[in-house]
Amino acid sequence: MYEKFFIIFILSITCFLVFVSRHISIGKKDFDKKRLINEIQKVYDNFDKVNINIIENKIIKDESYFRNKILSTIDIGFSIDKNYILQAKLTVASIMASQYKTTKIRFHFGVTNNFTSENMLKIYELKNKINNLTEFNFYYLKESVFKMKNFHYKGETLPGKMELPIHLSDNIKRLILFDVGDLLVLRDLTEMYNYNMGEYWALGIAEPTIINSFMKKTYNITKYINTGSLLLNIDELKKNNVWGKYTKNRNIKLCGMQDQTLFNIIIPDNKKNYLPFKFGGFTLFNNDTNSDSLNFINYHFKEWFNSNLSSYLPENPKSEKGILLNLYNPIFIHQFAGKWYRGKGLSIYRHLAKYFILLTGTSEEFCRKIPGYCI
Repeated sequence: MYEKFFIIFILSITCFLVFVSRHISIGKKDFDKKRLINEIQKVYDNFDKVNINIIENKIIKDESYFRNKILSTIDIGFSIDKNYILQAKLTVASIMASQYKTTKIRFHFGVTNNFTSENMLKIYELKNKINNLTEFNFYYLKESVFKMKNFHYKGETLPGKMELPIHLSDNIKRLILFDVGDLLVLRDLTEMYNYNMGEYWALGIAEPTIINSFMKKTYNITKYINTGSLLLNIDELKKNNVWGKYTKNRNIKLCGMQDQTLFNIIIPDNKKNYLPFKFGGFTLFNNDTNSDSLNFINYHFKEWFNSNLSSYLPENPKSEKGILLNLYNPIFIHQFAGKWYRGKGLSIYRHLAKYFILLTGTSEEFCRKIPGYCI
């Protein structure tokens, strides 16, 4: 049985790679890079929003990225510092290569830690390599730098992702918020982006193992979502001053991932929920690093299926076949990079990641700086 699914999965991956290769579009490369960097820096020095497409278009008068027929536009956000540019390029490349030709992507990057115009351009250059129907916006996370200093051992980047929504223009009603580096997007995101959120402010992937007696008793938390992959209602977050509450409560006692736990405390249980199972946006539910087989890609499938974990999902799969189809054909896969460093786990997705690294044109740099990605 397992061999049959393995064959089906490999065939699916092959079809996917063919699909990706047929949807890559190469843009113009004849712009003056030095001039572009200088123009970006002028805007960035004034702490204005940096839209590189607009700046570049003023220089080369090229509107080729608007020529295709656009059926949908999706907004995707990240928060990064200069230390995670390579990882950001990996995740961004997987998004750009996996969307339909009629899907326009608007990226929104919250940046900290002296992020420079050259750093921005390193990510923006993917537009010409992979998909020129893409818009890039960068925002300086000034409040995080000053208000969330020393909050997290990794700096202000992680809590900064919660500041990003306040910088978005009022015409942006929702945002997919992703981590970088350990998240790959494998299919078009339009259905997920347009999913009916109802009254919820945030939808994410279940992390039920974090809900312990302390969390329930102290903060009355019965729902806990992973903040590495979120669908956010921007209007509700702004209207309810979620970022203001986030910074105000930065000194309370927190367990686990501080930035993630604080987010789950600030968002009431009745205002957050889990993304539908059909999207296949999986995160890891255990820490076993020794499993590297179809049984079942580090999810301990049988234990998972027979436990009450499925009750945390808004759509309860009716059969093992149903859950397998989602496992092997996800929209995105999250939390696998740590496995790579030890050469264990999720090897199928590791090969896919290598494909996207190749698309970025930085394979040699990846292997030199982050050897775990090249095992």
